[in-house]
Amino acid sequence: MSPLTETLQAAGGGLLLASGIALFVVAAVGLIRFPDPYTRLTAVTKSGTLGLVLVLLGVLVMDPGIAAAIKLILAIMLQLLTAPIGGLSLSRGTFRSGAALPVGLQYDQMSEQRGGQHGAHR
Repeated sequence: MSPLTETLQAAGGGLLLASGIALFVVAAVGLIRFPDPYTRLTAVTKSGTLGLVLVLLGVLVMDPGIAAAIKLILAIMLQLLTAPIGGLSLSRGTFRSGAALPVGLQYDQMSEQRGGQHGAHR
């Protein structure tokens, strides 16, 4: 490989890694600063998922190879498939535990399932 190619590869991989780490920081700040559990879950699941994908893509750019590509793409696919399901499960559990909804929320699709009883576990 030419020195220019190596430099571009290192710069691209470094940029992806830095972007992923920045999203991890955003997720951590959101976890600390947001006022209710629902927005905290959103910050962590969205930023954390995209951050991990960017970090894994950065690793793939910096160290290309068939074996590494297969492992990293499999890890990315599993992350993209499982993180939304985990976030949904956590938010449903939070709702069913009776945690207060954000003030600005106007539509409560699950209220009929809870039966109007705050804190009812089903």
